[in-house]
Amino acid sequence: MRAAAGAQFYAPVDGELRELERRLADVGRGAHPTFREAVAHLFTTPGKLLRPTLVFLAARFGSLADREVVLNLAESLELVHTASLVHDDVVDAADLRRNIQTVNAKWNDDVALIVGDYLFAKAYALAAVLPNPEVIAIVAQTVFALCDGELAEVTAARALPTESKYLERIELKTASLYAACCQGAALLAEAEPEHVAALGAFGTNLGLAFQITDDVLDLVGDESEFGKTVGRDLAEGMPTLPMIYAVAERDGDSPALAARILAPRKSPDELRELLAIIRRSRGPERARERALSFHDAAVRALAALPDRPERTALRGVADFVVSRVR
Repeated sequence: MRAAAGAQFYAPVDGELRELERRLADVGRGAHPTFREAVAHLFTTPGKLLRPTLVFLAARFGSLADREVVLNLAESLELVHTASLVHDDVVDAADLRRNIQTVNAKWNDDVALIVGDYLFAKAYALAAVLPNPEVIAIVAQTVFALCDGELAEVTAARALPTESKYLERIELKTASLYAACCQGAALLAEAEPEHVAALGAFGTNLGLAFQITDDVLDLVGDESEFGKTVGRDLAEGMPTLPMIYAVAERDGDSPALAARILAPRKSPDELRELLAIIRRSRGPERARERALSFHDAAVRALAALPDRPERTALRGVADFVVSRVR
């Protein structure tokens, strides 16, 4: 069951999404029993499937939309996404995602790392048979970008980043995959170069809007709706855009609030107090405004595409990304 079930943007590609869900449930066939169990656990709640939805919609703007080939790309990129989440949850010591236990919480870190590796391998196997070498390269480059973004995050000096440094990191860690879905599918379907470029720009801006919204929800969201622990970034001392804005408003040149945010280990009382401070500031609101600016840039990119139901659906995805609560 898709997490945004009922959203109209799924309708034009519902058949492809149903087939993808069937394939994802079958990813563990013939593999180690623990991997099969982990896959069943992961895809019990497959999430919003936004990335494969983008693949299927973007492919409609080309003249050579081979259904099987496009499904392979969608599955490959969704497995890349899932593998990165499994590894992220190990790094973050997360217990909950999509309101279910993470793989590392249900089994252990060793199992989660191997499951993530297995998913990456499955993704590469699917990408390897794609008929366009440029698209194969995009899948590989996307994994490089995800790794670069994650390494930038975990190895960064314990200091509050600038807005531009934060945006650079989330473009690597999140937006690169959205761009790959849109641009890769358009290339695979042999869309016109200007349409490929427009879809790539749409994906990048959509991914930036998505991640900023996610970072806002991590601070102000309802945990039962958000599907994962609220305040996790703050608990780990990992500064995000609403925190950066809150510090600028509250401290100016004073390092007091920044130091408290960056502290790696916080008591429950300290975490609650910091959440209250940030929520009372304009930090979350300013971050939402920044997300909306990327949403607007994504919508502007769509103007270069032909006016058809798939373009309307892409606009629906963009609107959903900045209005969601989970």
